[in-house]
Amino acid sequence: MMPVKQDLVVCILINYNHSKDTLDCVESLLNSSYDNFKIYLVDNGSETDDYRILENSLRNNDNINLLRIGKNIGYVGGVNYGLLKASEAIPRYFVIMNNDTIVDKDAINELVITAQKYGDNVIVTGKVYNMDEPETLQYVGQWCRNKKKLDFPPYVKNGRELDTGQYDKEIELDMTDDMFWLLPRQVFERVGYYSTNFFLYGEQNDYVLRAKKEGVKLIYTPKSRIWHHHHLTTGGNPQKILAIRYWSVYAVLMLYYLHYPKRRLFTHYFKLVIRSLAKTIFGKISKREFKPVKPELYACWYFMLWLFNKRPNDGFNPFLVK
Repeated sequence: MMPVKQDLVVCILINYNHSKDTLDCVESLLNSSYDNFKIYLVDNGSETDDYRILENSLRNNDNINLLRIGKNIGYVGGVNYGLLKASEAIPRYFVIMNNDTIVDKDAINELVITAQKYGDNVIVTGKVYNMDEPETLQYVGQWCRNKKKLDFPPYVKNGRELDTGQYDKEIELDMTDDMFWLLPRQVFERVGYYSTNFFLYGEQNDYVLRAKKEGVKLIYTPKSRIWHHHHLTTGGNPQKILAIRYWSVYAVLMLYYLHYPKRRLFTHYFKLVIRSLAKTIFGKISKREFKPVKPELYACWYFMLWLFNKRPNDGFNPFLVK
């Protein structure tokens, strides 16, 4: 089934030194059964050689707008730049997605059909499979276990479930990820750009919470499918794992600050500090190894500093300082 009228869709991708995966993603988009779309590919400060690969491969395609940013301004900065430039085309829909994905040929079409069922007052996502085990599901969305604690567990357990049809019903979600979602322009005009209080993690949670305050629904459709690598961020690097833990903890603190009463923020903050310090002290005394707590303490410290200046997040991470 196709929409009665194929309104313009723009797909926004961010590349950072992964041109091969990005080109694979672009190729899958170009095979889409939905005809009226454009790709806005933002190169977010990649090495020159990586950018040249994109430039040489895509220069002759009128459906692709390759945009170059001189330095890495973070995922949030890259998406916001893509939204700004793509808005000039006055699309009806934006599709924001990770560059390490492959989309099914009907993926965009099914997102659009679902959005139109709800009068475009939605953010729509679909089934995400693992690239290395293409029959297993990685993600379909999240449900709310405890809103007060920002506890939104994913439906798919451990990111590895064989697809036996257990998620074949369209449902309303409590939370979702922007690795692959369709954002109608009318929603974007009300909710706005991604918050610059985030750099790499937490931005999608903030956007969803802002959208829900505007009465926007989150809808999952099983008919829209993609495959996702889910490995490019860390690459198994221990230092990057610490860096991601720092960003994740910092993002949670920011979400509490932006969306919850301040007493709840500081309750969570002090529990986090006390627990981390206790683990550190007990670990030294007992010589036991705990899950690294240093990122949590650093996140608490730098978040407290942010409260006094409230500057946009420039991506500083103490675990990535050269």
